Amino acid sequence: MIIGAGGLGCKWAMQAHSRCPDNSAELLLIDVDKKSFLNANSAHCLQLSLGDEDKGTATLRRMAKYRLRDGIGGFKNLFSTSELVIILSGLGGGTGSGITAELANIAKESDNLIISIVGIPFAEQPFRSTIAKDSLPEINKSSDMCIKLSMERLAWQAKDRNSDWESGSEWIEELVEGLVTTLAKVGKINLDLMDLKSIVGKPGDSTLVVGIGNTDEPEKVVKIAQKSPLYDINVEGAKGCLIQVEGGPDMTLSHLNLVSDEFLSVLDPNCQVILGARSSEEMSGKLRLVAVLSGI
Repeated sequence: MIIGAGGLGCKWAMQAHSRCPDNSAELLLIDVDKKSFLNANSAHCLQLSLGDEDKGTATLRRMAKYRLRDGIGGFKNLFSTSELVIILSGLGGGTGSGITAELANIAKESDNLIISIVGIPFAEQPFRSTIAKDSLPEINKSSDMCIKLSMERLAWQAKDRNSDWESGSEWIEELVEGLVTTLAKVGKINLDLMDLKSIVGKPGDSTLVVGIGNTDEPEKVVKIAQKSPLYDINVEGAKGCLIQVEGGPDMTLSHLNLVSDEFLSVLDPNCQVILGARSSEEMSGKLRLVAVLSGI
C-alpha cells in the first residue's frame, strides 16, 4: 500500500502509484485540504477534520495525530490485506509531521513492513526545519526504514533535469515503483518480502541514490549515483543495499553486472545486497540505477 500524508506526500504518492502495475498496490491519501485529492480517482481518501480549532502549523501537527486515529477506522481493512506500506510525506508542516509516525504505528498493528520516505525542508526555512527535526525521532522509531530526502538536493537535481522538484520528483516515483514492481514479481529479477526485510532492518541511516545515463556508459551511471545521495550523508560503507537497474531491450547481463559491481565496490565488504532488473521500451539506449542504502 502507498500512503500520501499531507499535501506534498499526497502529490508524491499519486504520481508514484500511477506508475505501478495495475492492481499491485492500494493508494490512501490523507490531508486536511481536500484539494490534495483532486484527480485521485483510484485512491481511498481521508480528510482530517479540525473543526473550528486553530489551524496553525504547530497546532495542526499536534491535532492531526489524534484526528487520524478518529478517522482511520474505516480504512483498517487496507492495512490488514497489505504486507508492505510505503508512507510518503513532506516534513515541516502540520499534517505530514503530525501523522507519519502514527500511520506507521497503525500499519505495524497489522504486521506490515513500513518504509517512510520523508522530505526535509530547505535550510532557509528554520521554523519548518525545527518541526521536521522534532518529528524525525518518532518516525525513525515507528518505521522499519526511514529514507530522508533533502528538498534542497531534490531541487538541485531537478534543476539539472529541467523538471519541477515538487511535481516532477521522478526519483521518488522510481523508488516506489521499483519496490512495488519487484514485489509484484514483474521484474527480471524478483525479490520477496523477507529479502526486503533483511535490508530494511539494518541499523543506521538510510538514503536513496539515483544515476541515469547512456547504455554505452555504465561507469558514468554509477559515478552519478554515488555522487547524488538525496540526503547529506556519505554512502560509503553502507551495510544494506537494494539496487534496481533499468534499461531498454539493449541492456545486457554484462551491463547489469558492470553497474552493480562498480556501485557495490565502495560499500561495506559484507554488505547485504538485493539486485533487481527491469527492461522497458522507453528506456532504450539508457540505463538507470536506483538504490536504497541502509546501515549507514
